[in-house]
Amino acid sequence: MRKEIVFLFFQLICFSVFSQNINSARAVVDTLTSEYFAGRGAVDDGEKKAANFIETHFKKQGLKSVENSFFQEFNAPINTFPKALSVSVDGQEIVPGSDFIVDAASGGADGNFELYWQTNEYLLTKVELDKRVNEGFFTNKIVVLAIKNVAAENEVLQQLKENKIGAAGIVFIEDKLTQHLSPVAKSYPILHVRRGVLADSAKSVYIKIDQELISSYRSQNVIGYVEGTEFPDSFIVLSAHYDHLGKMGAHTYFPGANDNASGVALLLDLATHYTEKEPPVKSIIFIAFGAEESGLVGSKYFVNHPTIPLAQINFVFNMDLMGTGSEGGMIVNGRIYEEHFNKLIKINKAGKYLPNIKKRGKAANSDHYWFSENGVPSFFIYLMGGVSAYHDVEDISKTLPLTKYADSFRLIRDFVAEL
Repeated sequence: MRKEIVFLFFQLICFSVFSQNINSARAVVDTLTSEYFAGRGAVDDGEKKAANFIETHFKKQGLKSVENSFFQEFNAPINTFPKALSVSVDGQEIVPGSDFIVDAASGGADGNFELYWQTNEYLLTKVELDKRVNEGFFTNKIVVLAIKNVAAENEVLQQLKENKIGAAGIVFIEDKLTQHLSPVAKSYPILHVRRGVLADSAKSVYIKIDQELISSYRSQNVIGYVEGTEFPDSFIVLSAHYDHLGKMGAHTYFPGANDNASGVALLLDLATHYTEKEPPVKSIIFIAFGAEESGLVGSKYFVNHPTIPLAQINFVFNMDLMGTGSEGGMIVNGRIYEEHFNKLIKINKAGKYLPNIKKRGKAANSDHYWFSENGVPSFFIYLMGGVSAYHDVEDISKTLPLTKYADSFRLIRDFVAEL
């Protein structure tokens, strides 16, 4: 009977911790994906607002700052679409975000254009293309590329995609709309339109895109740390990027619930744990990276301007896409640091945290990359299964399940304890 009571008490504690983790995570994800944060990008100071939010949490949790500031500032170029955005096809307006997105490197536009379709059934030959280019045929035309399964080395298709033909703009027909960011801008508009939105008979398009290339956008990493009780000069880095894709026009923004409000929530929960519940043996640095979506800019800046010597960092554990987990997790660099990966597997098996953990080799797909490239052992974990929304307007808090969020927290906590 006593064993049953102890077991039930243990289960109650675990359930309480689980509920606490989920509630705090949901609150953070709800907040960071709200309209106020404008997709945590350059437009409307969305990224800056998110950085201030994290800084407030770091201060509340009692983290220490470096050189009297939680911010490590840096500059980077970024192409933006801050205000007017409108696209109408044959007089019918289509919806930004769900019907179309503006390519990250698109230039601005304001005018009416004729649509010129290129499909699998009709793709210009090289001779035909050259003839039309020489005649200035494409000058006021938007080329629509509605092509599937054409070889990448097709010379005509490459010229069309890269607009080496002097067209007024390009429209790509896509099965899924996936947005990115760009540090450069073309001189012409580029749109991605969801397949089925445009009728094959569509003849004309009106495009209004307000575009601005910011040559030196000020971003920042948010950095705080808790000192280790036994080895204060040995550091473990826990990180997650807080920026996302921002706004596209005045009214459309990308919420970024899974990518990466979920990772920020986990970072803040871990900071609370190590400041309030379990002081770490080694010092832990918590870094919320800016400008990850722009090309891992914030983490590269940190590695090139470290606030502590890189040689004093024992390990980096980067968290991105932490809102699902029904199909387990993936460890990027798991094939590189086999000993650490095997340790993680052992911990996961003992705790029965994730249904499985897979491993990958090197990949420049999140903020761990510059650390391992500079000799600092690092993992990047992301969870699998659940919702498929990614880099689109559907990545919202309401549908993010947080299936294995609490178990991921425990997995990382236990892993840190053995570093």
